[in-house]
Amino acid sequence: MKFDLLRLIGKHSKLTLVIILAITAFFLYHAAFLHLNADYNSLMTELQGQTTYVVESGVEHQSSSHDAMNAEPIPETGVLRTNALGNHLVASSEPTPPPAADEVLYTTTYLVMVESPRLYTAEHLSLIETTMDALGKTDYLSKSFSVLDFVTLEKRGTRLATMPFSSHQENQTVWTDEEAQLLKSRIEADPLVKNYLVSDDLQGFLFSFESIALTESQENELADMLGVLTKNGMKVSINGGAVITNRLMHYLGRDLSILLSLCFIAILFVYYLSFKSKRSVLLPFSMSVIGIIWTFGTMRLLGYSLTIVNIVTPCMVLNLGSSYAIHVIGEYYTDYSKGMNSIESTKKILRTIFFACLTTVIGFMSLLFSKTQALREFGVAVGFGVTYCAILASTYLPAQLSLVVPPKQEQIRTYRKGYLARSVLFFDRTVARKWPLFVLLWVLVIAGYAMTRNHIPVNTNYMSYLPKRDPFGKSSQHFAQKMGGDIPYVIIIEAPEGEEKFFLKSKNLTSVHTFEQALYAQSADIRQILSFASYVSFANSVYSDEEGIPTSDGLLNLLSRMVLLMSRQGQEELSSILDVEGNTLTIYLQHFDAEEQALWTLGSAERIEEVILANLHLLPNNSKLTISGEPHKTLNFSAELLQDQRISTYASYLLVFLVVLFAFKSLSLALYALIPILTGVMANYIFMYFFQIPFDMITVSFAAVAVGTGIDDAIHFLIRYKNKLGKDDRTIEALLSETIRETGRPIILTTLSIIAGMLMFLFASYTPVRYFGSLMSMALLNCMLATLLVMPSVIRLVAYLKRRFAR
Repeated sequence: MKFDLLRLIGKHSKLTLVIILAITAFFLYHAAFLHLNADYNSLMTELQGQTTYVVESGVEHQSSSHDAMNAEPIPETGVLRTNALGNHLVASSEPTPPPAADEVLYTTTYLVMVESPRLYTAEHLSLIETTMDALGKTDYLSKSFSVLDFVTLEKRGTRLATMPFSSHQENQTVWTDEEAQLLKSRIEADPLVKNYLVSDDLQGFLFSFESIALTESQENELADMLGVLTKNGMKVSINGGAVITNRLMHYLGRDLSILLSLCFIAILFVYYLSFKSKRSVLLPFSMSVIGIIWTFGTMRLLGYSLTIVNIVTPCMVLNLGSSYAIHVIGEYYTDYSKGMNSIESTKKILRTIFFACLTTVIGFMSLLFSKTQALREFGVAVGFGVTYCAILASTYLPAQLSLVVPPKQEQIRTYRKGYLARSVLFFDRTVARKWPLFVLLWVLVIAGYAMTRNHIPVNTNYMSYLPKRDPFGKSSQHFAQKMGGDIPYVIIIEAPEGEEKFFLKSKNLTSVHTFEQALYAQSADIRQILSFASYVSFANSVYSDEEGIPTSDGLLNLLSRMVLLMSRQGQEELSSILDVEGNTLTIYLQHFDAEEQALWTLGSAERIEEVILANLHLLPNNSKLTISGEPHKTLNFSAELLQDQRISTYASYLLVFLVVLFAFKSLSLALYALIPILTGVMANYIFMYFFQIPFDMITVSFAAVAVGTGIDDAIHFLIRYKNKLGKDDRTIEALLSETIRETGRPIILTTLSIIAGMLMFLFASYTPVRYFGSLMSMALLNCMLATLLVMPSVIRLVAYLKRRFAR
């Protein structure tokens, strides 16, 4: 005797519910330990952090052309490491040593900018220094680094001497007016600290701390300590990774609860309007809650956390998984008047649920082809969640329906003859009359996609994840305008093989200095350049009143020793700007987005790298230039995102096609099934182009998700259509009309319920989440319309052509 699980569920409904309750308790226990992780940088840990080019002479220069410069990429050989100022100012190509057992592990940065027109007064400087010392003595921050800890060069008679900017003694708490004015005069004479440690107008100081990951209370404690500066008329701006992470965490937690609640309300409202029954609201609600608990528990067991990317996971599980409840309840309402119970009606729809779940999971699992770990985790988590909802719809719902009061005739009548039924009749009549118009419309969508698909912008700037009116976002923009950014580009230049003290020779260092000056002149995004060449040029101007690299190697060696001596006297490890052999230089480019007047963006990073590559010919022949730093890493990340988007989308197309081909065992039906998803995705590219919606960490997955989700309607339609083929001598047109009338209601209802949930994403704090909600809503709406209008029209066209050529 063949085993019948559904029959067993119908016979033991209460036992089935008890088992599901026990499983839910297990997952709920593990879900309680799931935590939020708002660290944006952790999403990019697997990407290559630097790219190296070999400079060759004898080739005519062409701007922004790697090939024209014979710039040969070399595999990454170093690890970017930050010291003293975290990501802000200092970097090293040496591997990071393991921390001592008793050493505080600082993992991020905390930056403070203090501004005042009375900055160089004894009162203000005393208060600032006292406050910063107090911050550095907390358990959360390291000792600060600022211009007060830095050194400069001065000429004393015929000698060149290193001098600290601050002449204030550490054992004295109060500054004198003479010390304050001396500090101001030294800062005015040193061009290298402007847009670096001091604002360009000299009215702002930057204080940089290494920091642990701060809690909200710890951040508030530090802000309270800085409040004394504000009370005394100074403007304080706070930035850095620790603050950014906390701000993102705030919005992650808020959005998780708000969006999930709104999605529940929207979907249940659609259910009630469609069925006018409490059971049609409460049963899908309880099923979705169980599915989300199972999903959260699975994420915890897999070691996942809720991140910027997968924060929409529970909402996606709710929106997509609830559609299976519509199939089950809708079929139950349709078949109840025929004398069928919940078990028998579920058996009829089980094949549709299975293939709908399979294709949806394929859409998400295609994200496993991505190189980005966060996208892979998102795909796996939602894939599990959708599967759980399909299982619950096939077990939990029929078990519950067998125990509740059967639907009333009025409720059945509402479902069969309500507004959805009237909409279906409209679609049927429209296809019959104007099918050539829909075929033409489909061709236009394909043409529009071909023209726009390579012109969609990419955005990986974490600041875009904050609301535009967020105070921290505004503060960050002001920070960028005053200090010229927060994270440097790092350029490492290596001497040709076999050379000794290569950059201690005037000719070679002059080439590097010319290269740096060209970058500064040609890029408005670069605010300051910190390098060995720039310091030697400054030392030369102080010593001999001549800017640039001295032509004498002897004078160059003298100035070089002074620069290295100066670097050892400062807290910052400036010795990294030149290695001990004199064969490797490190250049730091302080930058921001000059066009948007904001912290660096993907656009500013692209412009800077174009300028770097355009001026490679200025460097000594056979030298090697390596670009690294977080901006370069993020630029690589954006390229990876686009590649991930293409690979995951193509993979989902292929896998879905193979599943449909296997299910229908018909090449023509499998090809027809692709029409709705192609239409939905291609139309969205046109939508993204005209509204300038970019690909980012969240929207990049929309195409693969839309393919797996949008195919559900086509499968539902084609299963019914295939079952009618060959049973009688009715025409294709008649079969299509009947199929539209039979499947239209559940197709429209499931799509509307999902869209209603997706539209709730528009209330999210993050712009990318709002974009994702609008893109998914548009894609699914287009897939539904293509299923009921375009696909039947194409089938009609094929039937017409077959008859035409068969004559």
